[in-house]
Amino acid sequence: MKTTRHDLITAAQILVGIAVGIVGCTGIFIYSFSATIMNNSSPDRLHSAKLVRIQGIDINLRVTVDGSLVYVSPDFAPTHADFGERIVWAADSHAVVLEVAGRRLFGYDIVKGRALTDPELFAVQFLSFDQLQFEGQLPREATLE
Repeated sequence: MKTTRHDLITAAQILVGIAVGIVGCTGIFIYSFSATIMNNSSPDRLHSAKLVRIQGIDINLRVTVDGSLVYVSPDFAPTHADFGERIVWAADSHAVVLEVAGRRLFGYDIVKGRALTDPELFAVQFLSFDQLQFEGQLPREATLE
């Protein structure tokens, strides 16, 4: 059997089609497990931060500030548990902090354009509840009798 140029071109087109299909399906698979947890504007409304959870073999968290990726977390165990992950802005809008299950994992200094050091991360001040001027009634704590 003689192989013609037309046969080779057809075979190449089929292989390229298969490769594009595999890459496309892989991209859809990966994308379908990414979820935006929150978008949050700074108190002064000049900056924005976005937190994305990527659920794959492991779980990773991505923080984007003003459209630039500034942090990708190390792996978390693969689980569907609620991590309580959130991004919180400093009261002065100069930093944003990633918290997971109540622990500060990462902070980004907007002014300096860099990750916060550990001491800086733990020194970030958030707005207090009193500063939010809540006008509703708070739940009462139960008393043990």
